[in-house]
Amino acid sequence: MPQVHEVWNKLNPRERLTVIGAWGVVLGWIIGLAGSYGLGGNTIALLGAIAVIVILFLKYSPSQNITWPAPISTIVLAISAVVALLALIGLLQWLSLGGLGNFFGAALIAAVVTAVGAALMAWGAWQEYQLTKPATSSTANSSGLPPTTPPPAAPPAPSAPPTTPSDTDDLPPA
Repeated sequence: MPQVHEVWNKLNPRERLTVIGAWGVVLGWIIGLAGSYGLGGNTIALLGAIAVIVILFLKYSPSQNITWPAPISTIVLAISAVVALLALIGLLQWLSLGGLGNFFGAALIAAVVTAVGAALMAWGAWQEYQLTKPATSSTANSSGLPPTTPPPAAPPAPSAPPTTPSDTDDLPPA
């Protein structure tokens, strides 16, 4: 447990918001599992929330040195966006059923808790991504392709030979 507390202290406020949201998704899944008589809702959102918690734990864990395939903020944002989308779909699904009765009431509460947790998770991940997003290449244009280079400029025209005093003596006065 001290290692978890140590990692928690290393998290910045945006990452803490992301982890709190992930725990909200876990709590929503548990409410759906317990309140809906074992029906548990949105297991993929649960797996995404657990993945975000594990990624942030490994980021600050002192014993791990992992080479990530992409920036961690990008990975966490992608997972959080998928979880938020799935939670929103789950919430809309339960709202369309009306959420009436004991069975539907617990499932609706679980869907709401999951959606709020997913929204917090996605918002924290988005804020972290905005601060740490990879720098865009200054050589790439909006299409992602390197810019076309214009042809080289023509060399300057040769200048006239300098005038010498003997050349100006032959000219009539103006």
